[in-house]
Amino acid sequence: MKSYTTLRNLYGSLSQNTSTANLTLGDQLINDEHRYLLQKYFNNEGTYRIQTVGAQNLTLTGAPSQGDVSATLTTPWAYYSTTVNVTFSNDDMRVARVVEGSTSLVWQVGLSSSATTAIEVGSLQYYPLPPNYSKLKDVTITVGELQWVPTEVLSRKEWDALNVFPYYSDIPNNYYIYPGGDKSAQIGIWPIPSTQGNIITFNYKYRVPDLSIADYTNTGTVSVANNGVLVTGATTTFQATTNQQLESRWMQFSPTASTSTSGDNLWYQIVSVNSTTSLTLYQPYQGTSITSSSTFTIGQMPILHEDFHDMLVYKALMIYFSSIVKDKDKFTQYKDLYETKLELLEEYAGSKTQSVNLRGGINTINPNLYPQNIGQ
Repeated sequence: MKSYTTLRNLYGSLSQNTSTANLTLGDQLINDEHRYLLQKYFNNEGTYRIQTVGAQNLTLTGAPSQGDVSATLTTPWAYYSTTVNVTFSNDDMRVARVVEGSTSLVWQVGLSSSATTAIEVGSLQYYPLPPNYSKLKDVTITVGELQWVPTEVLSRKEWDALNVFPYYSDIPNNYYIYPGGDKSAQIGIWPIPSTQGNIITFNYKYRVPDLSIADYTNTGTVSVANNGVLVTGATTTFQATTNQQLESRWMQFSPTASTSTSGDNLWYQIVSVNSTTSLTLYQPYQGTSITSSSTFTIGQMPILHEDFHDMLVYKALMIYFSSIVKDKDKFTQYKDLYETKLELLEEYAGSKTQSVNLRGGINTINPNLYPQNIGQ
C-alpha cells in the first residue's frame, strides 16, 4: 500500500523535483486522478439512513393576513430543511420552505385571505440526500418488516404528472432526485410517506476528501494484543477521527529484533482514532501481542484497490512531463505504465471474487440429441 506521504515522495523523486510548489502540484494531480478512477472503479460506497416525517399540526406566532408570504412558527422546525405542504385555516394550501432549527416559514404566492395561527403541515415528501452524496445506487424504505424499493423517475415532466395532487401512502412507488438548485440536493418520494418513523436507506457513492494527512511514525509507543482491535498509545499524539465514514487511515506495525515489540508488517484499516492515545482497528491484529513498540506507521491511503495506488503517480507524471517539463520519452514511459495498470484494474474490478479454475471449458453433450458417429 502507498500512503499519501509515500505517493507524494514518489512523485517528487520520479519527477526529480522536490520543491514545495511541485509537491503541491503533485498532491493536486494525484487527488484528481484518484477521484477520476473512483468514478468507474469505485470503492467509495456507503449507506445513510433517515426517517420519514408524518403530518403535524403547528402554531404561528401571529395570524397571517391576506397577501402574506411568510410567517413565524412558535417553535423551531425540528426536522430536515426542505419544502412542505402547508394548509392554512382559510383552506389555502401553499408549498413553504422550512429550515431545520429555524422558526421561519416562507412561501411564494400570497394568501387569498387572512387566517388563524393554526396550520397543518403535511407529511414530508422531500428528504435531504446524504451530506457527502455523489451518486445514488438505490434507495429503500422499510415499513415494518417490509423493505420497499421504489423506481426512479427520470424526468421532471413525469414527476410533475405523478404529483397532480398530494397523495399519501406508506408504500412508495417512485422517487425523483433533485441534484441541487431550490431543492438543495434532495430526493422526492411518491406517494408521499404518510407515517412518522419509517426508515429511508440510501445506498450511494460518497465524495472523498483530498489525500492530505502526512504519515504519523514512531512518535511514542503503542501496544496491541493478538486478535485485538484496540491499539493503546503512550505519549502519542494521534489525530482524532472527525468523520468515521471518511476515515481512510491504516496502521502498520513494523518488525523488530524484539519479540515483544515486533509487528507482522501488515497494514490494518483504522475504524476510528478515538483520542491522541487510542484507536480502533477494523480487523483484529493477527501478529503476536505487541508491548510498547515504537516502530509503527499510520498513513492515509487511497480508497482505490491497493495494487493500483502507483497509478495515481504515473498519471501525475504524464501531465508533468507533457506540460511542466516536456520530455517525450518520460511521458511515454509513464503512459505505458499507467495504461498497463489500467488494463489490470479493469480486469480486477470487474468481479468481487476470484476464480482459481485454470482449466479450459468442458464440452458437455446434450443427452436429448440423437447419437451420432458412435464407435468411430
